[in-house]
Amino acid sequence: MFKTLKKGDIMVFPHGLLHFQVNACGVPAVAFASFSSASPNLQITDFALFANDLPSSLVATTTFLDVATVRMLKDVLGGTG
Repeated sequence: MFKTLKKGDIMVFPHGLLHFQVNACGVPAVAFASFSSASPNLQITDFALFANDLPSSLVATTTFLDVATVRMLKDVLGGTG
C-alpha cells in the first residue's frame, strides 16, 4: 500500500510493519518517529520489499535498483506489481 500525505496528515505504522517514506514533491519535509518498544521485531527485508504488490517503479526508486531487477526479484519471491 502507498499513500500520498498532505500538510498536516499523520500516519501510524503498525508494530513490525516495514515502511519507508519518499519525498515525492521535492520540497522540505519534516517527520517525527517514535517507537512503542525498546526491542523491535525482526523483519526479513528481502520478502518485505519484493514479495508484495507495491508498484515495481516505487520499489526501484527506494532501493536504487532498476525496474527490471525489481521485477525479477518479485518473480522469484512471489511479488506482483
